[in-house]
Amino acid sequence: MRRLRTAVLTGVLMAVLLAWPAKAQELDSLLDEAGVTGAIVVIRASDGRAWTGGGERVDARFIPASTFKIPNSLILLQSGVVSGPDAALAWDGTERPFASWNQDQTFAQAFQRSTVWAYQAWTLELDRGAMQAALEALDYGNGDAGGAPDRFWLDGPLEISAREQAGFLSRLHARALPFEAGVMETVIDLMALRRGEGWVLRGKTGWRFGGEPDTGWFAGWLELEGEAWLFALNIDMPDPPAQLALRARLAEAALQEVSGWTPD
Repeated sequence: MRRLRTAVLTGVLMAVLLAWPAKAQELDSLLDEAGVTGAIVVIRASDGRAWTGGGERVDARFIPASTFKIPNSLILLQSGVVSGPDAALAWDGTERPFASWNQDQTFAQAFQRSTVWAYQAWTLELDRGAMQAALEALDYGNGDAGGAPDRFWLDGPLEISAREQAGFLSRLHARALPFEAGVMETVIDLMALRRGEGWVLRGKTGWRFGGEPDTGWFAGWLELEGEAWLFALNIDMPDPPAQLALRARLAEAALQEVSGWTPD
């Protein structure tokens, strides 16, 4: 009986070990099948186990674009520049590319609509040194808030890799960042995108305009039946209108592959 039990346990262990590289190959194949150059990282929160696709690109840094709204929201709330999700900002009357931007914004709406001008206005109210100190405390990418104070996350020099994004999000999910608990909970609530029976998908997309090519981002986590799966994806987008939807599609496919999630 003992030998049988040992044999069974050995077989289970071998199956798990053999499955891990298969999952990594599967994430590579998701990018290959979509015909895009990119990187994706998925981390299981309970043990830190990581699955990746895209080879060395997972550690290559790119401008974060609107995924920076996650750490920026923490910083703006902690500093008191923004009082909470209902804090309002009047539209300045300038017509911008998206209809949802051309109106007054609450902080929650600006996050969910990815309203760049609103976040620029709030960020300009923050002392430049305070922003730099916060980025260093967060250990966020290269931590460089130089350049234009309202564009350093849009044009650089701030950059972060997919692996670093996932690591930052793992610390936020664990409520292990140097911010007040209420601030972290507010931002986590803002990140909620979709819900189903036993799961919640949280995250933020990003689109780096004017690149050669443009860069698309999607970063966040999936809460699934007591486990959390942190993820970060970036892809080259030489044809953004045809590729913007790939950000969520690829990230969700990776989450399904690794976690067994079946969205409703």
